[in-house]
Amino acid sequence: MQSVWLARVTWLALAVVPGALSLPEYSGEALRASDDVGRASAVVLLWLAWAVVAFGMIVLHPLSLAAVRWLSPMIAIHVWWMALVADDAPEVWARLAAVGCALVVVVVMLRADFGARHVQAAAYGHERRHLLRPPVAVMLPSALVWLVAWALGAVALHVEPSIATAIAALASALLAAFGWRRVSVLARRWLVFVPAGIAVHDPLMLRDTFMVRRHDVRAVGLAEQSPSSDESFDITGTTWGQPVQITLAHLHDVSLSSFGARMTRTLDRVHVRVLRIAPTRADVALRETV
Repeated sequence: MQSVWLARVTWLALAVVPGALSLPEYSGEALRASDDVGRASAVVLLWLAWAVVAFGMIVLHPLSLAAVRWLSPMIAIHVWWMALVADDAPEVWARLAAVGCALVVVVVMLRADFGARHVQAAAYGHERRHLLRPPVAVMLPSALVWLVAWALGAVALHVEPSIATAIAALASALLAAFGWRRVSVLARRWLVFVPAGIAVHDPLMLRDTFMVRRHDVRAVGLAEQSPSSDESFDITGTTWGQPVQITLAHLHDVSLSSFGARMTRTLDRVHVRVLRIAPTRADVALRETV
């Protein structure tokens, strides 16, 4: 919870730090006196993106987590540019405050406990949700979309005012919205513990939620420490971190999505006795199985 409040305070502070969310040579009276539609649309989108992230930090939810992690780095890069590179950068104390606030937010929002708070906030009853790590095959194209959206936003904010700035601002907003919609599925991939058993909710890799009763679970542990690693079925999608292995008492059906079937190079329905997944906080997840 401390990480969430730290991110909230530092993000809200960006709105009051002089020059942090301004534009090069267009701040205060200069912006209000300008009649350039492109530059006006760019600053509106800048503040709108800031407001979306602020809302996502206040209202905890898996979808708001996706918005925070998608948009806040874009704004942070702009803040760092304005503080360190722009010719009309503000006073030294304001520069340091802006750089520090943006850096804290980027570091905190990438932490596993920050994501866990958003995911658990939408849980029902006695559910305990644990976010799964994203597959590399999804992260790489998503990073490319993010870079293009950021580049278009940079054109809108830092290029000389013209009709191109308005076009770039609109294109950046549309691409950012498209990218957020695509990556929001990553925030809805969970390992779920309930009193009756265990579930794996993964709309990316699975067609249907995998559910098993507690009395059908033989063991839950780290994959490297399990004697059944060779026969496990991996639905991590190839990612980093320590995978967790669920060993079952007998074979269970797993329904894969089309993406999951391609990633695992198998049919869309398989029978498994050992299932391998990758929670962001494997140690915390394992403690809850005791």
